[in-house]
Amino acid sequence: MTPDKLTSEQRMMLAAVDRFTVERLEPRAADIDESGLFSSELYAEVAELGLLATMIPEVYGGIDVGVRTVMLAVERMARVSPGFAISVANLGDGVSSVIHGATEDIKKAVLPEAASGQAIVAFALTEPGSGSDNASLTMKAIRDGDDYLLTGQKIYITNGSVSDFFTVYARTSEDPRNGVSAFLVPRSAPGLSLGRDENLIGLRGTPASVVNFDSVRVSSDWRLGEEGDGFRLAMVSLDEARLNISAIALGICRRALDESIEFARNRVSFGQPIIRHQGIGFLLADLASEMAAAWSIFDRALDAYENNEGRAASTLVSMAKLATTAAAMRITTEAIQIHGGAGLTRDYIVEKLFRDAKACQILDGTTQIQELIISRQLEKVGFPYEVLGW
Repeated sequence: MTPDKLTSEQRMMLAAVDRFTVERLEPRAADIDESGLFSSELYAEVAELGLLATMIPEVYGGIDVGVRTVMLAVERMARVSPGFAISVANLGDGVSSVIHGATEDIKKAVLPEAASGQAIVAFALTEPGSGSDNASLTMKAIRDGDDYLLTGQKIYITNGSVSDFFTVYARTSEDPRNGVSAFLVPRSAPGLSLGRDENLIGLRGTPASVVNFDSVRVSSDWRLGEEGDGFRLAMVSLDEARLNISAIALGICRRALDESIEFARNRVSFGQPIIRHQGIGFLLADLASEMAAAWSIFDRALDAYENNEGRAASTLVSMAKLATTAAAMRITTEAIQIHGGAGLTRDYIVEKLFRDAKACQILDGTTQIQELIISRQLEKVGFPYEVLGW
């Protein structure tokens, strides 16, 4: 990211995030990964920094520093703890449909609490039989007078067990694309219950929860947008979610590459540091170039997203997620190889980063889904040269 794209206020925010990451997050990162537990203490500290408020419009208690600043902050935290980084970034996913679809009364009641860290809002889309194929979700929202009765189950819900509200997507008709509606549901709603938190191999420290809905009554005032707007609202949320994952993947890339360079400088084999052996030195050169290319795609996707460039922006976002997560997977794989036997131990962070990188290729649309999105856009309009300014 070039410095001239940031204001002095944005740089101040990122400097505060850097201090928090070094002084508060890094000393706790190994424990977070080992226990898999969400740190409410660190989440509150991030709220005090104002980082959560950057995901909320100013009129509702937010701070307008732009999406770029949020993503750069997420990338910094991901260098140390990708799991904690996603617990913070996920707030943007959760509140997106609220910002774009809720009534003014709901926005005024919920968004200031989210900005201050008093309330966590989770994005609840995935179901046991509906992951990448979002249009196939089966959770029902049946109209009952002025209310809806929501019945079904959501799984792998980020921050689910620690959230106060859920942005829920449910079927209000059998229309494959226009039959999904969105709702904001308080955790305290009768009939809503929490299942288990999954014991994931990567991105640990952020709950991935089962959430059950048994005839949960939701007022039509808590519907987000009109009936049938759910799929559209979810897609808007997913674009930002994929940028979040891209930022986390780049944080993983940077830390894994830095650790590998430092190890290769100091590990001596056959009388010289292993970085001087072509097998290692040239490999590091390839990995550095791959990370730089992924950063470039991510940078342009951010520009397109901030400029509201529509379908082309969504395509670039998918390219960014595809490129950054692939880079993270390759760099962490080779980082373990460069470390040799040491890379297989928990004494070095690269094994954790490897696990985190694989999770990034799954969340918010798998590698194959990003390829599908990109290929369909190529079929319709070809490569987006004009958006890239080529």
